[in-house]
Amino acid sequence: MRLLQQFFEALEKLVEERDKKNGPELQLQLQSIYRAYFNHPPTFYYDQDAEYILNEMGQNYGGEELLTRIDMLSELLHQDALLKEPEEQKHLLRKSLFLLKYLDEHSDTFSFERRGKIGEIEKKIGD
Repeated sequence: MRLLQQFFEALEKLVEERDKKNGPELQLQLQSIYRAYFNHPPTFYYDQDAEYILNEMGQNYGGEELLTRIDMLSELLHQDALLKEPEEQKHLLRKSLFLLKYLDEHSDTFSFERRGKIGEIEKKIGD
């Protein structure tokens, strides 16, 4: 639970500073979040397809921790996408959506917030 709290605090700080800081500085902060919480550079998540990412996460984490990490990564990809150009944004949003749908299907907890985010992303990407 502490890991989740730390992650969302770091991400919230980044989101708050998004309008104040320039792109390269934000990208450096994003890189550090990817590495600190997922042990890969952002390019790993940009280049690999969502199924591969999920499979790789399943090899490293199990049970509730896997679902927690999926939740964290889907939010990080979503926030990262908002800093990108339209084509790359859609690419990252699709990955975030895939992870959210997996989480929705495999979590024991129903979440209106998660369902709302799924709908929001589907509208943005227009698929």
